[in-house]
Amino acid sequence: MRSALVASLAATLLVVTPAHATTKMSALPIAITALSPAISLNFTGGDQVSQLLTSPTDIFLIGTVESTSSQYISSTPFGGSDGFITALNSHGTKLWDLRLGSSGDDVATAGYVDSFGNIWVVGAIASSPTGATPAPGLNRLAVWEVSSSGSLVNTFTKDLTSVEIPTSIVPKGRDFIIQGISSLVNQPTFTVSLTALGRIGSVNAGSLRTSKNPMIFAAASSAYGWQSFVTNSKIKGVVGIPLHQSTTVLTRSSLKNHSLKSIYSLQGIPLSLQYRSGLGVLLLSHSAGGYFVTIIHTK
Repeated sequence: MRSALVASLAATLLVVTPAHATTKMSALPIAITALSPAISLNFTGGDQVSQLLTSPTDIFLIGTVESTSSQYISSTPFGGSDGFITALNSHGTKLWDLRLGSSGDDVATAGYVDSFGNIWVVGAIASSPTGATPAPGLNRLAVWEVSSSGSLVNTFTKDLTSVEIPTSIVPKGRDFIIQGISSLVNQPTFTVSLTALGRIGSVNAGSLRTSKNPMIFAAASSAYGWQSFVTNSKIKGVVGIPLHQSTTVLTRSSLKNHSLKSIYSLQGIPLSLQYRSGLGVLLLSHSAGGYFVTIIHTK
C-alpha cells in the first residue's frame, strides 16, 4: 500500500521537541468531562489523514485514500490510491471533497491555505521514466492548487530520482518552501522551492536532525491556553481519570495565571491542536479504527 510506505518513511523523521505543561492546579478538584468528536472518519485499509488546515471559515482535511468511497470522500476514484482534500464547516458538516492524482498511485501529505483562500496541497505520484507498469515508486513530486470552492486550479509536478514524500509547505515571501523525507539512506530529508507560478526548483538533500517526538500539543485562544496529551496516571487536582489506562486529555487553562479551568477526555491519540478565531479549538486525533476531529467553539 502506498500510504503504508508514507507512514514508514514518516516514522524516520522526528522534528518536534516535547513541550511541558505549564498549568497550575485549582484549589478545588476538577472533574474530567468526556467530549464526543464532531467528526469520526472510520477509514479502512491504507486510508489516512495527514493534516488539518483552517481558513477563517472552513476546516480542511488532507490525506490519502485507497478505498472507493467514504462518508467524507464521495468523489470518483482515479485508480490505485488517491490524494484528497475535504472541506468542512465550523460544525463539521462536509462542504465538498476533491480527489487528487492520476490513474496510478498518489498520496497527499501536507498543505497550506494562502491569503486568497486557495489551498496548496503537496504529495507524490508513482511514475516510471520507462513507462513500466506498475510504476516502481512515489518518485514524482506533486503540488495541487485548489480553490476555496473545491475546484482544481493547477497541478505542478517534478520527476525525482528517488522516493520523496513532502511533510510541509510553508510560505517564503511570495513563494513557498517544501520540505520532506527521502528514501536515500544517507540523505533522508529534502527541501525544494516552489514559485507562485508553479516552478519547482532543484531538490536539496539534507541530513536527519536529532530530536524527539511531540508529547504535548499546545494552542492559545484569546483568554486560554489549551494542551492535549496522553496520560496513564492521575493528574493532581483532577478527579475521574481512569487508573492504569491511557487517556487522551485536553486541558483549558487561564493565560493570565495558568490556573486549570477544565479538562476533557477525548478519543484517539492527538495529532494536531489548533485555534482559529471564528472556528474554535480543533483537535485532530487518531486510533486504530480511524480519525477524529473534536471542535470546541469559543468566544
